[in-house]
Amino acid sequence: MIVLVIEDGTDVRNFCKDVLIKYFHVVQADNGADGIAIARKIGPDLILCGMSVPLLGGLEVCEILKSDSATSHIFFILLDTEGSELRELAGLRAGANDYISRPLDSKILELKIDNLIHLGKALRGQYPEELSPPLKQGESEGPFLDKIRQLAHDNISDPDFGVHQMAFQAGVSVSVLYRKLRSLTGITVHDFVKTIRMKKAMQLLETGINQVNEVATAVGYEDSKYFSKEFRKTFGKTPMEIKRNVVELAEQLI
Repeated sequence: MIVLVIEDGTDVRNFCKDVLIKYFHVVQADNGADGIAIARKIGPDLILCGMSVPLLGGLEVCEILKSDSATSHIFFILLDTEGSELRELAGLRAGANDYISRPLDSKILELKIDNLIHLGKALRGQYPEELSPPLKQGESEGPFLDKIRQLAHDNISDPDFGVHQMAFQAGVSVSVLYRKLRSLTGITVHDFVKTIRMKKAMQLLETGINQVNEVATAVGYEDSKYFSKEFRKTFGKTPMEIKRNVVELAEQLI
């Protein structure tokens, strides 16, 4: 996991790094503008940001990243020297997941980060591989997932469509796409696309109209034998078994 620390104070940056380096890969920025650029480039799992960092303050950094569909899923903790209730409320309204006032305590920092990580796992566990229900992790996630899902449907017959093509069409980097989709759904881009292809294949087979090789081509598989193997992994039955079941049911209804 990657943690981005945005803080102009060298002592605070080093403190955070010393605490977290045992568990995470730590990346640092000393101003808000650079922090935003780095966050968009590498898609960290969590950001620690000082309220008073130069160029763009912590509140503004938080609002910008939380309003961007490519970075809105990233857990965000604000670090503040003053620690007033009003400033904490302002941070939470900006979209921060948590707020820590200084002086920093290593145990509190570790526990708050651990709690956020467990929260993320719990949210992903609600929909481990089912992509049909809407994911309700926040209003800002809907448009991103809708866009990714639509891209998968639009390119469903293209056997070459994968993570690089999806990232390009979505307007994000490969690393950001992978990390954001994994964070929201718990699965990889490959498995996300495969699940949509397999569900479409099942729909086509259940019509009883299409041959197995036609269905394979329609959902982006050039090799029908490989398609049948992957289909069986997904549903526990081969495409031919599904097709036979449909035919038998149709005969019973005649």
